[in-house]
Amino acid sequence: MTPPVRVSGIGIAASPDDRTRVAVSPGSRLSAALSTLPQGGSPVRLFHPIEEMAFLAAYDALSLAGVALPVGGEGIGIALGVEEGIDGIKARYYQGVLSDGPLGASPMAFPLTAPNTIAARISILLDLRGESLTVCGGSLSGAQAIGLAMEALREGRSVGVLAGGATSVEPEFLDALCRVGRPDGGPPRGGACLLLLEPQASAGKVDGMAELIGYGEGFGRDEISDAVQGCLEDAGLSPGQISSVRVASVQDSRLLPEALRRVGANAPIARSPASNLYSASFPAAVAEAATQAANGTPGPVLVVGTDCLAGASAALVRGGGRR
Repeated sequence: MTPPVRVSGIGIAASPDDRTRVAVSPGSRLSAALSTLPQGGSPVRLFHPIEEMAFLAAYDALSLAGVALPVGGEGIGIALGVEEGIDGIKARYYQGVLSDGPLGASPMAFPLTAPNTIAARISILLDLRGESLTVCGGSLSGAQAIGLAMEALREGRSVGVLAGGATSVEPEFLDALCRVGRPDGGPPRGGACLLLLEPQASAGKVDGMAELIGYGEGFGRDEISDAVQGCLEDAGLSPGQISSVRVASVQDSRLLPEALRRVGANAPIARSPASNLYSASFPAAVAEAATQAANGTPGPVLVVGTDCLAGASAALVRGGGRR
């Protein structure tokens, strides 16, 4: 059993055309958040909605946890999963180059063709001076970012990490899925979810909203059962102690109930309303479980996500109880 990690703050933002109703769209909240930060002589300009959503999720998570902004010397880092979120940006940028040569290369879009730009942008705007990580591992990128953050906190390498994912599912991405035989079936959409994670024992801190007590990953034929088993071992719990399961992926994994039974878990299963947000889906499902735990819902809750590449992630969430 390894030490739990406290969920101290949660930030979620969704694009205006998102139909999952997991959050209120950024809009005026974004303007209000940016206006509270030092401008440095010029107004802050965010180029793409995925930047806006990721920034707002980070801002809200820190604000909910009572962290003064900009952060400065707190040593808080960021681990952001952002796999499919820049596909549309890259497609349009390179199409411009093909069509118009060097004159078609947008200097505004170019930085966002690199995945780590978004995490770097958040770090600069909020003055985060801890470690910055960008994860590009498919639709489980947000889950893997949470796993890396938990590892950093448990090893004492950070005093806090903003961990989660951001996505922007644009027509270019949806078209690519159709071309490889994996149609999405949904409209363009986007979202971001970031959790402020901190060590369980932090001097001067109140208890968090909830705790992450285990994390596991699996790959290959038995990816789901391997991820769940690893998560249970990490938490030091038996399968019978799971109160419910929240599915955090859009894929219709018919193997999930059987995989859970194979490890001895027979808890009721529900799909997260944010399951179609790809890199942001797993963090959003963890946020849902953490919010329920903070409101007194019995736990622990097992969050499970899968991808189309025989990968799976699992996390266990239980109440931490603010006092």
